[in-house]
Amino acid sequence: MKNIIIIGSGALGAEVAWLIEEINNNKPEWNLLGFLDDYAYEKIETILGYPILGKLDQVVNYLDSHFTIAYGSSSFRKKVVESLNQFELKWANLYSPTVYIHKSNKIGKGVIIGRYTDLTVGCEIDDFVMLNIHVVLGHKVKIGKYSIVSPNVTINGEGIIGEACQIGANSFIKNVSVGDNSTVGASSCVTKDVKSNVVVVGVPAKVLKEGRPNKSISRDE
Repeated sequence: MKNIIIIGSGALGAEVAWLIEEINNNKPEWNLLGFLDDYAYEKIETILGYPILGKLDQVVNYLDSHFTIAYGSSSFRKKVVESLNQFELKWANLYSPTVYIHKSNKIGKGVIIGRYTDLTVGCEIDDFVMLNIHVVLGHKVKIGKYSIVSPNVTINGEGIIGEACQIGANSFIKNVSVGDNSTVGASSCVTKDVKSNVVVVGVPAKVLKEGRPNKSISRDE
């Protein structure tokens, strides 16, 4: 089995650990050593029984291992990955055993695909994308680097998601494009192209904020 370390030890880190357990239950593949995280180190000892190994600079002690990124902000995961590029890490692709990926799909490195997600044909998933559980991608969907697609999202055929986007849970995106660094609020219906660096919400989705990329929408908003 190959050693693997999760970068990021929040709630999403725990979910990725669970995904690794699911993969191993189907076919033993990964030996999860633990987590690296600047924020949890010295505050939390273990998550789901796996240890916090240290801060991010400790990657130098594990260069023979594989890594996966588990931060829930696409802009922050981009920042962290780019800061670690100097180490030429081995990035793992993690797919739930419930996922079938057709040979016509193109998948980058460091990609995570959760349970019961459906990719049809001709899709292009760039590096460090996360597709959470129950995501549906139509034919020839393209998703840019670092973007996060939350649970129960449907993206129609030939839809395009830019780099470092956040797509909220239960959203529907027609065969339109979402620009780089933009956020689609939960349960939104996107029927027109979305430009870069905006937050859109609603049915149909309309611009809520501009120039505010990758920020979570508060409960009040």
